[in-house]
Amino acid sequence: MVSAYDKSLARRALGIAALVGCVVVLVVTATDEGAGLARRVALCAALAPVAGGIGALAASRIARARGETRALEALGAHPGRVLLGAALGGAIIAAIGPALVLADVADLEPLFPRPTAPSVWIAEPDGGLRDVVRGARLGPGGALEVAARSPEALAPVGAGERRVAVGLALLILAVGAPLGATQEGGSSGRAAFALLLVVAMIAAFQLVAAGHVGAFVVCVPPLVLLAHALVSRYRAVPPR
Repeated sequence: MVSAYDKSLARRALGIAALVGCVVVLVVTATDEGAGLARRVALCAALAPVAGGIGALAASRIARARGETRALEALGAHPGRVLLGAALGGAIIAAIGPALVLADVADLEPLFPRPTAPSVWIAEPDGGLRDVVRGARLGPGGALEVAARSPEALAPVGAGERRVAVGLALLILAVGAPLGATQEGGSSGRAAFALLLVVAMIAAFQLVAAGHVGAFVVCVPPLVLLAHALVSRYRAVPPR
């Protein structure tokens, strides 16, 4: 049952997360180098769980600093239940990310960066040159024209599978990030774990972009975060 205190914590976390989300939107808009709206949406969607986690973290820190959690635990409240409102508030903002991705309004290309393939020019019988990668053709007189692209260049890259994988990964993050942020722990250990998680996420997206692994590998780091949050929540429960 949701209590009045849960609602208060949720509003606090929601407000902070929304503020962080606005900052994210402004930063993405100012630094996207003129990319289209769909690409901006993808970047904002990827950072939505971060905003939700920060909101939950800030709300839980405020509650602990005010002694609210200690007072509730002294009254018999479950340690893993006290800050549930903060996690819920952060999760609301975090859930915007997977919703945007699964609604197919985001261009996920910026999340899967890959180097541009080199041009491969072949000579044609009439003396012209044709780029089999990009489909450009240089005629004998020097005229540049668009020619048919190679089947390899037109081959599907699993865009649908990637969209589902990214949506699922962000959905897991939308739960795991706020939940993990409300757990009590040292700042240095939390920062180190967050850094490792970010590195793992970047590596996963790079490997998928290069075609070395399947798209659903991007779900592995979020699953690790969720498992860590659940284990930490279980350990926080005092023995009866």
